[in-house]
Amino acid sequence: MANRKGVFIGAYVPNELKESLRRRAASEHRTLSQEITRILTEAIHGRGLPPGSIDRRGGSSTPRRRSTDPQPRRRASDVAYDSSNPNGGEE
Repeated sequence: MANRKGVFIGAYVPNELKESLRRRAASEHRTLSQEITRILTEAIHGRGLPPGSIDRRGGSSTPRRRSTDPQPRRRASDVAYDSSNPNGGEE
């Protein structure tokens, strides 16, 4: 048996939940343990970046938008959306 890092957490779950998790794990080419670990990590720490992405932000950097931008958040050159003309004024 492989030397596993971590601890075993015993929990009783309904069989249909286990089977759903097993199928989901298999569809994403993961083991059941990897899938459960991923779900628990997201539940505790929040959603991370998509697989393969690189986080280039520093630990103390502020969010890039929304929380720091003053109102109004639109650019001065933006034109309001006109639902009666889906082409945006272009013919």
